Amino acid sequence: MSVQGQRGRKVARNSRRPLTTFYLIIGGVLILVLGFAGVFALRGKPSESAATPVTAAIGRTADGHYYKGNPKASIKVTEYGDFQCPSCAFYEKSLAPIIDRDYVNTGKVQFIYHEMPLTMHRNSQVSAEASRCAGDQDQAKYWQMHEMLFLNQDQWAEISSPATIFSSYAGQLGLSRSTFDNCLSSGANRQVIGESAQTAEAAGISATPTFDVNGQQVDASQLASTIDAALRATGK
Repeated sequence: MSVQGQRGRKVARNSRRPLTTFYLIIGGVLILVLGFAGVFALRGKPSESAATPVTAAIGRTADGHYYKGNPKASIKVTEYGDFQCPSCAFYEKSLAPIIDRDYVNTGKVQFIYHEMPLTMHRNSQVSAEASRCAGDQDQAKYWQMHEMLFLNQDQWAEISSPATIFSSYAGQLGLSRSTFDNCLSSGANRQVIGESAQTAEAAGISATPTFDVNGQQVDASQLASTIDAALRATGK
């Protein structure tokens, strides 16, 4: 789990900061691994070959965030995520296919992604803009770029300028690379991403990934059980 240093859980500003941040990241991933082990035991691990295809509705909410799943579903799940967050990538590779399979594609959940780029990650802002630039051409491509960024996080996370790599992803997804490149270089989505981060922080979100299930904030290891409890509460 990646933690925003400015809110509550500060990282010490001294020579130990890189090591402290490393331990926070490793600890967060370890918690997710242990939590996911229980989920896999109950539900079965998803296929290693590919993520579960999203067959449900795709669109944008009234406040401009991308969603997948039935917009009329009684269960609303919002993920607050950072594309450079290692724990977010682990969730995307491990648990997200189960959530899509069991809840999104079945119409039980509307799943909303709320970008929250953390300042501790050098390419989190531009990667969030890249996903939006893909969605500007085709809303379905937002989710395909979303997946591409997380699955290939190691390729771009620490390089000084990832725009060329992101452009290659756009080409692989069948997008117009020139349109994508112009969008990314112009910062067309910079403001909306900044506003997304501000509203996340105003909601008290300090770490990624954090999930809101009908108003209840949980981490990834609690997500499936919290959705199940919410469904039971609605009689489903």
